[in-house]
Amino acid sequence: MSLGATFIDVFFPLFIVVDPFGTMALFLTMTSDYSEIEKRTAAKDAFIYGSLILVFFTVAGYYVLSLMGISINAIEIAGGIILLIMGIEMVREGDRPKSTGKTFKNPDLGIVPFATPLLAGPGAISLVIILARKSYISMGYTIISVIIIFVVVLILFSFATPISKALGDKSMKAITRIFGLFVAAFAIQFMLTAAAALIG
Repeated sequence: MSLGATFIDVFFPLFIVVDPFGTMALFLTMTSDYSEIEKRTAAKDAFIYGSLILVFFTVAGYYVLSLMGISINAIEIAGGIILLIMGIEMVREGDRPKSTGKTFKNPDLGIVPFATPLLAGPGAISLVIILARKSYISMGYTIISVIIIFVVVLILFSFATPISKALGDKSMKAITRIFGLFVAAFAIQFMLTAAAALIG
C-alpha cells in the first residue's frame, strides 16, 4: 500500500468520527448568545485541548491500555460498539449525539463539552489508539491527521455563522447522516477485525 493510500486510510475514518461539520452546527446553537470574542476563544480552546487529547492517546494510548491489562482487540470491540451507537444516532437524528440541552453561558465551553467529549470523545480516542497501533508510519499519519482535522474545526467554528447560512440546515443534517452511515460501517469493521484476530 502506498504512503498516500495509508494516509487516506487513517485520515478519512478519523475525520468522519470527529465530524467537524456536525459539531459546528451544535457549536453555532450553543454559542448563540456569545460575543464574537467569546466564540473565537471557545473555538481556540476546542482546537487546542481537543487536538492535545487525541495526540496524547495516539502516542501513549496503547501503553496506557497495557498498564491496565486491556488488549487492543478489546479496545477495538469496545470502540466499535461506541462508534456504532454514535453512527446510528447520527443517521437517525441528523445531528451529533449530545448529552446536554440548553446550557448557561460557560466560559470553558470550548473545553467541555466541545474539546471533550464531543470532538475528542470515546469514539475518537478509541479510533486513534487503533489506527496508531498498526505501525510507526500510521502513528505519524494519525498525529498529522489530528492536527489537520482540528485546523478544520478551528476554521469551521470561527466562521460557523456564515458557513451555516451558506449550507443551510437541511444540508448540514444530510452531511451528518451520511457521516453517520460511514461511522457505523467503520464500527462494524473494527469489531469484525477484532473477532477475526481472537478466533485466529
